[in-house]
Amino acid sequence: MVADSPAADSVLSHFRWIDGDADTWEMLRDPDALATIVGELAMLCAADAPDVIVGIEARGFVVAPLVALTLGVGFSPIRKGAAMFPGPAVATESAPDYRGRTQKLAARTDHLGPGVRVALVDDWVETGSQAIAARQLIEQTGADLVNVTVIVDEASAEARMSLPVIRSIVSGDDLP
Repeated sequence: MVADSPAADSVLSHFRWIDGDADTWEMLRDPDALATIVGELAMLCAADAPDVIVGIEARGFVVAPLVALTLGVGFSPIRKGAAMFPGPAVATESAPDYRGRTQKLAARTDHLGPGVRVALVDDWVETGSQAIAARQLIEQTGADLVNVTVIVDEASAEARMSLPVIRSIVSGDDLP
């Protein structure tokens, strides 16, 4: 976590709970907050020199390509469910998330492969179940997951043991 950073201030000043659900969309709506958050995610992610950034549908599709663009590397999606995904792919199912739901995740094998250094960028890691499933997909292609970089980190102890370093702008404990 980056304490007292402009990005942490942007996250915390725009974060809201709406009917018990976390609203991370508001911080992405403000152009200054978005630029600050993306810049911080890119800086955190860059430490491990990734070749490609992956993002999990849906909010990972928003922030991950921006981080990839900032770092000058490519982006590859990780799709959920039965979404159309042309090309060769691997798929797996995640363990239950914080709501008890599992997700089928798929990644393109021709976007990754042996020797490719991959960073997973997303808005939030709660239990870590989807990040662990993403790691399994990445490893099935022969690529290496070098870090998980998120806006908010609430990963479980089990997830921390199953993932490479997790870097975040704030932790769940920092949220109002």
